[in-house]
Amino acid sequence: MPDRPSLALVTGAAGGIGEAVCRRLAAQGRTLLCVERDEALAEKAALAAGPDAVPVACDLSDREAVTVLCERIEAEWAERLELVFLNAGVIVPGDVVDCSAAQLRLQLDVMLGSVMELAASSARAMTARGRGHILATVSMGGIIALPGSAAYSAAKAGLRAYLAALSCELRGSGVAVSGIYPSAVDTPMLFHEATHDGSLLNFLGKVSTADDVADVFERAVRRRRLEHYLPYSDSILCRFLETFPWLVPSMLGPAEVIGRRGRAKYLARKGGTRG
Repeated sequence: MPDRPSLALVTGAAGGIGEAVCRRLAAQGRTLLCVERDEALAEKAALAAGPDAVPVACDLSDREAVTVLCERIEAEWAERLELVFLNAGVIVPGDVVDCSAAQLRLQLDVMLGSVMELAASSARAMTARGRGHILATVSMGGIIALPGSAAYSAAKAGLRAYLAALSCELRGSGVAVSGIYPSAVDTPMLFHEATHDGSLLNFLGKVSTADDVADVFERAVRRRRLEHYLPYSDSILCRFLETFPWLVPSMLGPAEVIGRRGRAKYLARKGGTRG
């Protein structure tokens, strides 16, 4: 009896980066577990990924739902799970003083809390078999904090630290850990930021496409290194400023002037306006 195709689990699978990566993985012959926050979106993601894809509904802000998904990873799918891509994201643009506690918690739950739990369950399943790869979409915003996106930056910075520690813990186990660090990517989330006063620093340089990120994802799967940047040039400045964060306020004025022009060009291309 031939071996069944390996499983790949992708969160945030219905659009943007997740959808682009699902297409690549399906083309490689993997069976997709398409995780989205409700049944309709999960079905949409699975339909786009191919006839063998499995829709999985899980609201990542719901701790009980995340626990159930973790149990399925360790019990139902553990024998075939080769790759996990933790990609789901959410942002509520705005200054901290204007954000509610619920809005702050939502971003931390979806982009840090749930990812920590899912990665831990994936690590347990994979180390038992001595192989696998855990990947996550982080962000340049996890390296340099973005004004107007404090909770988002906190979640992504925490995720960066978590992945680094997990990678060290799994060294020699056969299980790799990788983070993908894009700057601005043309997704519905970026459009939402552009129209709802998100950080102007998102629009300082080139806006990548979801397929650009999928290219980096494929490179990460091949190379199995800890961190992968898009574009690499942005990461140099971000990592420098991470070391000297007190330099950032003095740079904000000129940077936001450039970012405002970049946002205007982006909105003109997308046919949108600020809300």
